[in-house]
Amino acid sequence: MHCINFALALSAAVLVSAAPTNSKQNPICNNQDNNRPGLTAGGPGGIYWMSNEPNGNFLLTANIDANGKMLFGDAVYAGGNGAHMGPDTSKPNGLQSQGSVKVVNDKLAVVNAGSDTVSIFQIDFQNPAFVRMIGQPVSSQGNFPVSATINTQNGNVCVLNAGQNNGVSCYTVDLRKGLVPIANSVRSLNQKLTTPPANPDNTPSQILFSDDGKRLFASVKGSNNTAGFVAAWTVNDDGSLSPNFDKNTPNGGQNPASLTIIRGADALMNTDIGKGINILDFGNGSTKTQKTQDLLIGGSSHTAWGEFSDATKNYYITDSDKDLYTELSIDPKTLAAKGVKQYPQKKGSTPIDQEVALIDGKDTAYLLSPGDMTVQILALVGPGDAQQRDSFDMAKAAKAIGATVNSANVQGINAFFTG
Repeated sequence: MHCINFALALSAAVLVSAAPTNSKQNPICNNQDNNRPGLTAGGPGGIYWMSNEPNGNFLLTANIDANGKMLFGDAVYAGGNGAHMGPDTSKPNGLQSQGSVKVVNDKLAVVNAGSDTVSIFQIDFQNPAFVRMIGQPVSSQGNFPVSATINTQNGNVCVLNAGQNNGVSCYTVDLRKGLVPIANSVRSLNQKLTTPPANPDNTPSQILFSDDGKRLFASVKGSNNTAGFVAAWTVNDDGSLSPNFDKNTPNGGQNPASLTIIRGADALMNTDIGKGINILDFGNGSTKTQKTQDLLIGGSSHTAWGEFSDATKNYYITDSDKDLYTELSIDPKTLAAKGVKQYPQKKGSTPIDQEVALIDGKDTAYLLSPGDMTVQILALVGPGDAQQRDSFDMAKAAKAIGATVNSANVQGINAFFTG
């Protein structure tokens, strides 16, 4: 039996795909079927990605067991529609971003690019496959939101818009109302774009808070005529932002993509599409780079998504064009980077967004791979030792409950863990 969330039943998007829902939100439905093993299994963690479908964006959930295996949970309406930038809407990676699904503690933010909205969910600690929307979706205060970030210090949420009205906006989280706009936090990136963007040129890529929550960063791609940059604002105690951003241009950086904090340093690793990585050193709490470095990654052509492993202390890059997973080391004192090892993925799998989750002292990498509609699961056993462990068939899981997902639109992946 499939359960319908009657609170959302009036939504046209839900009426199109009535089966996917979250039964925990509907007390009438209290029996599960075998197509949703994650809803009864529980586990030490959960993992989340989104369908990004234009007629209804759904948040897909799974529990993670102690061995890192995914147990499918549900497909929950995210409160809006997905979207795809041009020029070819049939190809994967429609948002050209990282962070379209973002988890910090038990809060989960998801963007609805086709509706210009953002939603906030709460994750169930006992069974992470259960999520509950807090309040209602709110305006992203711009067009075509592609990325979200959550401040680890106070839980505030900021969103990155990549359409005609592009830039950032921030919110507090009210456990009853949901996302509440913060005054003086809407800031423009002043990019000349359309909604949806005609192509990835000059579009924003990712938004990220610094570890201390006192700065906000946003990466912006370049084009043949302009270099990309990383914008940085100061975050005030009330959550508002400095009126203007500092524009940081990486050394030779053309297409800044994902942002990853370098542990043990006040610096960012910024993947650069078609090149490798840039390292931006901000010194000591500055919004201006003190120096930049870069590293070319051989054999790559679309280095766009980056993550850090707490277990191995190394950094990992996905390349969707070359079906490649690259491991790097970065010295926190000198910020010198070097390649460690490359791990070829299945040809045509097109790994895009990725997540590294630490569970019981072990790190597992999850590669969202729309080319073959799987999530590839690798155990990060140690430095230079990433081992293929499993493959989760997200198309089969979605089909079993009547949810619509396809390779052109599926996007974003982030994890939650209890320990």
